[in-house]
Amino acid sequence: MLHRHFALLLMMLCSLTAAGWLTAAENPDDRAAVRQAIEQSIGWAIEKDFEAMFRLWADDLFHFWLFSDSQVIGLEDFKKHSEQWRDPDFRGTRFEFRELRIVFSRSGDVAWYSCFLDDCGSYKGQEFCLKNVFQTGVLEKRDGRWVHTLMHGSYPVDKIPENYVRRFYSKLFEKKDVG
Repeated sequence: MLHRHFALLLMMLCSLTAAGWLTAAENPDDRAAVRQAIEQSIGWAIEKDFEAMFRLWADDLFHFWLFSDSQVIGLEDFKKHSEQWRDPDFRGTRFEFRELRIVFSRSGDVAWYSCFLDDCGSYKGQEFCLKNVFQTGVLEKRDGRWVHTLMHGSYPVDKIPENYVRRFYSKLFEKKDVG
């Protein structure tokens, strides 16, 4: 009787695993490494360590961050895009990830995440902050290290900061003189 119950339990567990309800045990070291890679994808700007930042990205990355001119495909294009941050008057000052959610694939070699981000820096001593950016991304474990393959940042349409609405959409609200 005990043998029959054990066999039934084993069949149920196999069915649940095949259906995707149960996954392989998550590696705590991988979770910590993914979290660190996510944080350093923004935090690198405090020390301005470009080589460390470039190691966080895959050769075939896709990056799209808030503005249409931020779309970047591939590490070489990302290196060109990042030249703007070499300006000695620019420096990252602080950042905060809120509601960071990390999910691993069943195979354990892909992770995706979402969060709300405050990303602050200074330019010529004047601080600026991007607040409550909704950031998502995908990382893959390649050659033993976690690298970003995709990163996207956006504002929900109902949460676009007023200064961006004024900067990019003001002409939409100007009354046109008809007549």
